[in-house]
Amino acid sequence: MKAYLTRNKLYQRKAPSREAKKVYIFCEGDREVSYFNYFSGISSNIDIIPIGNEEGKSDPMKLRNQAIDYFQEIVLSPDYHDEVWFVIDTDRWNENEKITQLKTFCMQRKTDENIWEVSQSNPSFEVWLYYHFIEDKPKEEEVKTYTTFKEFLNHKIKGGFDARKAPIHIKTAIDNSLKHFERDDKGQPIRYTTEVHYLAQSIYPFLKEMMAL
Repeated sequence: MKAYLTRNKLYQRKAPSREAKKVYIFCEGDREVSYFNYFSGISSNIDIIPIGNEEGKSDPMKLRNQAIDYFQEIVLSPDYHDEVWFVIDTDRWNENEKITQLKTFCMQRKTDENIWEVSQSNPSFEVWLYYHFIEDKPKEEEVKTYTTFKEFLNHKIKGGFDARKAPIHIKTAIDNSLKHFERDDKGQPIRYTTEVHYLAQSIYPFLKEMMAL
């Protein structure tokens, strides 16, 4: 049994109950998969299922097609309000309205019982990781001295973001992210903000008792 490392205790993985709500998370990269894997098994009342891209195909349309294939054999439960999320970056996929197309696809699939949503980060998922530890919004003049936001994050967080233990600060990340969140006139997150707090808000109520620091 794999343990969850936290500030003051270790958590053992729990098998989801038959009545567990399932949350399917289609991830653009490996880092997102590692992050959400942290929460798998913390509570028996929710089954968090991160799904990596197929053969490096992280284009939003490729993730959409992957989801279509995935749910050919799997049926979402309306009774337990299963959810489907796509976690994507802005920096690579803003051309040709690919993100907008993915959001439209989710709107068409969404029902009162089962939500389909996109959690977009601008420029990348590392913005969400940043807010686990830092309240203030990143400053452009500081970020641009680094090659990537990932490099900037590794500088700001001593030792980098450790997905084996840092996700326990998810509530802090929700609060910090919400504080700065805005959308532009096209409905997309402005620079250095993210929509991942919406996904986090969906799963956190099932986790918070077991994740008390």
